[in-house]
Amino acid sequence: MPALEEVPIIDLRPFLNGTDEERRKVAELVDKTNREIGFLVVTGHGFDLDLLAKWFDVSRRFFEQPADTKAACMPAVSGDHQGYHQLAASGLAAKEGQEAPPDLREYFMIGRLDTDAPYFQDESAKRFYKPNRWPEQPIEFREIGERYYRAVDQLGRQLMSLFGVALGLGQGFFEPYINRQFSVVSSIYYPAQRVAPMPGQLRAGAHTDYGSLTILAPTDSPGGLQVRTLAGDWVDVPYVPGAFVINIGDMMQRWTNDRWLSNMHRVANPPAASAATPKPRQSIAFFLHPNYDAVIECLPTCTDAANPPKHAAILAGEYMREKEAAIAQAKPTKAA
Repeated sequence: MPALEEVPIIDLRPFLNGTDEERRKVAELVDKTNREIGFLVVTGHGFDLDLLAKWFDVSRRFFEQPADTKAACMPAVSGDHQGYHQLAASGLAAKEGQEAPPDLREYFMIGRLDTDAPYFQDESAKRFYKPNRWPEQPIEFREIGERYYRAVDQLGRQLMSLFGVALGLGQGFFEPYINRQFSVVSSIYYPAQRVAPMPGQLRAGAHTDYGSLTILAPTDSPGGLQVRTLAGDWVDVPYVPGAFVINIGDMMQRWTNDRWLSNMHRVANPPAASAATPKPRQSIAFFLHPNYDAVIECLPTCTDAANPPKHAAILAGEYMREKEAAIAQAKPTKAA
């Protein structure tokens, strides 16, 4: 069969509530999709869409505040994730070794919430479980943000269960690797473009994600997510109301011995035709990073005599440290 040339829409209800045969069919489709494009749009997930709408709303109201008000929530230490990150302060393409202007986005990141247990207080763990920073306004920002984090973390566990079945490992295989994850929620805001971008400047430059999987909730507005096919073409990821976009990260590609694809993607600028009535865009991403001390090594179902392991074993936290060190050295082209 030819490789996928578009991102498929997959209904999760047969996997979550169906027969063994229905579950198997969904898992087979997920395996094929992750081999050939690494992106899927999922419906039937059972997520609380009212909570999602509230998080979009409270996030938008935060981003609409004055710049100096938002800046009060910037990370206290350079290199930390939790907190507010300013517009055009970084570029995702730069971390892939490309020269490009900074991205036209700002974002707020929330890390793991429950970090009081001794495991998280160990000196080797503290780097990955930092305190969260919260704005004073909107007043309900923290409450809704924490509720969203917990809910999307649960969805992430369900998806990893599906991935375990798709890889022939069983539903519970990945649970010990993600039960103390250092995942982050990133609420992202792409302001309305009232001035033309610089040459090569995008809302988010072409990149891959680092973790095991990403759960993305986009809004429906011009200038959206695109993914690269195996043929090298950029295609739009379809917007489906109430659906999530799921994609594979670099750690999962490494785990599967390159069987599954952590694919390049970007967020395009709005078409020129929409310049007369520019609109902002939002998205909310959950980056599922396994436990910091989880060993990422070739899965037993992804290797045989003809296909030996391609990557050395590495701890998830150490893998992330290597990636972040590369990011620190990569600088986007300065704005003119």
